[in-house]
Amino acid sequence: MRERIGGAARLPLVAALVAVACTVPATAAYAATAADDTDTVVAMVNQERQEAGCDPVTVDSHLTDAAQAHSRDQADMGKMTHKGSDGSTVGKRATRAGYEWSSVGENVASGTTSPERVMSMWMNSEAHRDNILNCGFEDIGVAVVDGYWTQDFGTPR
Repeated sequence: MRERIGGAARLPLVAALVAVACTVPATAAYAATAADDTDTVVAMVNQERQEAGCDPVTVDSHLTDAAQAHSRDQADMGKMTHKGSDGSTVGKRATRAGYEWSSVGENVASGTTSPERVMSMWMNSEAHRDNILNCGFEDIGVAVVDGYWTQDFGTPR
């Protein structure tokens, strides 16, 4: 893309920016994409909750850490599961991440990197939809690692 300022093409600037962008590690680019995807999921969750008459959930860093660790664990194991490789449950993982909860819930999925597709999968499953539309949940953490998704919901103590 060329940008013209005062009639002069700024190609050297564009080339320099492209060169800098190409030096960004792939993991940083993936992390940025994953963050955008999880933000999209949270927005879609809150849209569904609004339509159901629920208050929106708020992103909680502790639940996000728990979700991230569980998505990483699932990817490392190569299987989708609610049970951690150490035998942990969502409650144990949330507590380990520092979330003080009175209730928690979890949705997991795999097989897609699309936020829209994963939300469709969850909304077409009664148990997953029930977590998303549980008006008692106040907080959320969402993560995706190598196509393994985790949504952790919680209500603080």
